[in-house]
Order: sequence, then C-alpha cells, then structure tokens
Amino acid sequence: MASGLGVITPTGIGLPQFTAALKEGRTNFSDITFEYSDQVLRFPVGKASDFDFQTLVAAINLDSRVIDKAKRMRNISASTVYGLYCALSAWADAGLNDTDIDPARVAIVSGGSNTQQAALQMTQDKCRGKMQFMNPNYGVNFFDTDMVGVISEILGITGEGHSIGAASASGNMAIIQGHRLISSGEYDVVLVVAPLMDLSVYEYQGFTALGAMAAIPAETAPGAVCRPFDNTHGGFVYGQSAGCLVLESATYAARRRKQAYGTIAGYGIGIDANRGPNPSAEGEKNAMLAAIKAAGITSGEINYVNTHGTASPTGDKTEVAAMLAAGLAGVRANSTKSLIGHGLTAAGLVECITSLIQMKENFLHRSNNLVNPISDEIDWIKDTVSATDVNYTLSNSFGFGGINTSIVIRKN
Repeated sequence: MASGLGVITPTGIGLPQFTAALKEGRTNFSDITFEYSDQVLRFPVGKASDFDFQTLVAAINLDSRVIDKAKRMRNISASTVYGLYCALSAWADAGLNDTDIDPARVAIVSGGSNTQQAALQMTQDKCRGKMQFMNPNYGVNFFDTDMVGVISEILGITGEGHSIGAASASGNMAIIQGHRLISSGEYDVVLVVAPLMDLSVYEYQGFTALGAMAAIPAETAPGAVCRPFDNTHGGFVYGQSAGCLVLESATYAARRRKQAYGTIAGYGIGIDANRGPNPSAEGEKNAMLAAIKAAGITSGEINYVNTHGTASPTGDKTEVAAMLAAGLAGVRANSTKSLIGHGLTAAGLVECITSLIQMKENFLHRSNNLVNPISDEIDWIKDTVSATDVNYTLSNSFGFGGINTSIVIRKN
C-alpha cells in the first residue's frame, strides 16, 4: 500500500503545489545554455525553480532532531538533496514521524543510476590540473547508494538498502522492488526514492545527438517543444524531477489505522534482448498484460493509462501499438511528461505519484500540446477531466536497452 508521497517537479515542490499544478494543467518549460569551449549549446528544459532545501525542509512536519540532522548534511549533491527532501516529505505524509517503528523492518530502495553527472563534472573540471585538492567526499558522492546512506543516517533506518538502475524505467523498477520486499514479509515499510537525475552538458548533447532529446527550432518557444503523441512530436524534453513513495504492508497500515493512497496490485517486467534505444511493441505489450494478469483483472477493467509518452516519434507510435495489442483501445490516457518533461530515472516514480494523486482527487490531468494525435483509437485527455472515478490505473515506464515495465495501481 502507498501511504506517503513526496515530490519535486518543475511545476510544484511538495504535494500540495504539484497537485494544484496538475489540476490546472500548468507547465514550466524554458531553456538552458552551456558555454563550452568555443560553442554555445542551448537545450529545452523543465526547471524545478525556487528549491531552497534549508527553508523547505524546516516546514516539514517532522521531529526537530530529524530536521536538524538534515540541515547539517554537507557535501552532498543536488541529486541527493532533492531525493532527501522527497523522502522526508513522504515519511511525514505517511505519518511515520510519531510511530514507534522497528528500524530494522524498514528498507530503502533508490531508483536510478548515474544520477549525479552534473555535480561530478563540476568537481572534475574544478580539480583538473590540481588533483591534490580533490574534495575527499567525491569518493562517497559518486556512488548512487549515497542516497541510501543519507536517508538511513537521518531517519535511523537499519534494514535493507540498495539502488536499482533500469534507465528510464528505474522509477517503476524501484517501486516493483519495494513491492517485492513488502510482499516477502521481511519489512513493514519501504521507502522508494528516485533522486534527481542531474544532467551535465555531456548528457544533454549525447541525448540530442542520439535523436532522443528534442531540439529548440528557431523562433519556437520552449513550451511548444514537448508534444507527446502529437503528429508534430520531435523528442523528449528533460524535466528536473524527484520523488519518494512510502510502501507498507496492509497489516502494518491497519495496525496504525493509516488510510493509503492506493495499492500496487500487479506488475509486469520484460526485456527485449536489445542493447539499443529502439523500443519493441511486443515487449511493451507483454509487460502490460503481465501487470494486468498479476492484478487479477482484465484489460477492460483498466480505467486510465499513465503512458510512458516521451514525445519520441518512434517511442510514441510503439507504445500506442502495444496498448492496442494489449486490448486497451478506447482507454483514457495522458502523458505527465507533457506537463513536467522527462525526469529520466525518476520519471516512473513521479508518474506513479501523479497517478495516485489523480485517483485520490478524482480528476485526470490534461495533455499539453496534444493537438493532432497520432492515433484516434485511444481516448486522449486533451483537457483536464474532473469528477472522474478511476479504480485501476496502468502506469508504463520503458528504458533504453529494451527494459519494459508496467504497474497496475488499485484505488483503496
């Protein structure tokens, strides 16, 4: 059961802000410029603005000792700071602050690999030619498991902890792993966190050269670039996002009378035996059908699909083909990335949070820039739909290297 949420996106920091932004269908796209050697490189981006950790963490309803420990943390990357804020927010939202919980029965799963690229590049450039002045914390920071260490130290967690990487499916894969740990009976609570994937210029340029990231055409506003499932789609736009989901067993939640946002009812995973970035409709279909079967329902009982929906022409067309092959013709669907951009390793977890918010608040957010859909066989949500009841959501997340994941979320 999902009992606590914490989130940072370009359109809202914290659950109340992000919920309001989803209901209003807000976006926050701009551009970012790098001056590198004799080149000026410009890319579209969704920026998480006005994030001041020291101020924001003080407002979380947590024990003052926990807040003080968090504020004293030094020499941690922006990636980890974003994830820490989300984890503390989710812990408080789940009402675990005042719970006498056995720290050995709490686990942490961090979703994402290579999440600290911008911070690492900055340190490397600064120390080039004077390596003797390298900050010794670099030897800790470059591990993705630094996220696990920071959270465990601040909250005193002593159960299992690890990071899990699955490219852009990392967020979903982390949720699946957290669900497995809860289902094993070894843990009462699992914090599933997806820190910010903080890109350096090399990742921006690499994705652009690959043809995956959208460019900004001349005289085009950045907000018009991200167009999932529209005939004019031209690639994804990176969005700075992070999130945390608290999962707990139904038994433990009942013991403390905690009402959950929803339940992970089933999941599906499959790989395509393919190292490249090109997706497979067969692999995606199989993941969806496996998730639906595991949830004990049929495709016709899925009320809504939160798509992977990156705005990659090949990716969008493949996902539609897979949805139709999975028996989801006519299903309501949207793309959260159309509003906040692609959080890469954090995307799946933030989109699960988005789905839980919509299910609890009984609305479905609009899809930005969806004017001429690539298919009329899906019920695309072009404008915000209010007063809608969703009992089952399917949330898709696919990654380079043929990694396909789908989860089914049941409304509580």
